[in-house]
Amino acid sequence: MKLPAIQFYPGDWHKDQGVQALDLAQRGAWFELLLMMHDSDERGVLLVNGQPMPDAVIARRLGLDNQTANQILTTLLDFGVASRRESDGALYCRRMVKDEHLRQVRTEAGKKGGNPSLLNQTANQNPATGDKQMPTTRVKQNSTPSFSCSTSITSSKEERGAANAAAPARSSKKSVAKPATDPKKGGPRPTLADVQAYAAEQHPASADAQTEAAAFHDHYESNGWRVSGKTPMANWRAAFRNWMRRRAQFQAAGQSPAPNRARTAPKPTDPSRWS
Repeated sequence: MKLPAIQFYPGDWHKDQGVQALDLAQRGAWFELLLMMHDSDERGVLLVNGQPMPDAVIARRLGLDNQTANQILTTLLDFGVASRRESDGALYCRRMVKDEHLRQVRTEAGKKGGNPSLLNQTANQNPATGDKQMPTTRVKQNSTPSFSCSTSITSSKEERGAANAAAPARSSKKSVAKPATDPKKGGPRPTLADVQAYAAEQHPASADAQTEAAAFHDHYESNGWRVSGKTPMANWRAAFRNWMRRRAQFQAAGQSPAPNRARTAPKPTDPSRWS
């Protein structure tokens, strides 16, 4: 059977030491010979009507004179790129011959129907055998052309087990967001009503307690409830008590309470001064 295509791997061609030892003309001649071997009656062996192709015919097929063709063939044989069969002296490619043999073995195995233990199984029946298929390694020969039959990429049990172990485990529990901190227990973000209720509890006789509670809440709500604008507030109740104590001090000095963060003085309006 004539195969319509040939599998060619440029990486193998470039890594082959024998092929890379050839010059450009010799590599081109070898590639043309590979194409003729692919179309031969015995794939991989250079035949014409079932007989070894004479060197004169090879030279004519390559479009070369006999002397140049003989020099190229000698170089191919010396570098181990090509081989001659001992039985009849036919030129052949070791890689292509082995690939063709492997293809025929697989074809015959497929005609037999595969593993009889796997036939006539019902949908609910457990497999008679496990997955024992291993990756087919491409035949690699020194100084042979760079093509091969296709390989089946089937992972072994050990490889699949390692992949499953490396995969992140899925949790069946849904992530639950943490509830907000209870402001009545000194949480960092109380509402205005919480502050006013605490102010009424601490200063029931003060007429300005509710006003100070609103000022306290607005000030720290605007800066994200941070002390000095940097540190998150740990206990707003303690901060409010401190606010009220400092209020009394500022009232004695004739000033309004200032927050814990230092403020910069306004820039002078005199343009002749440095600021």
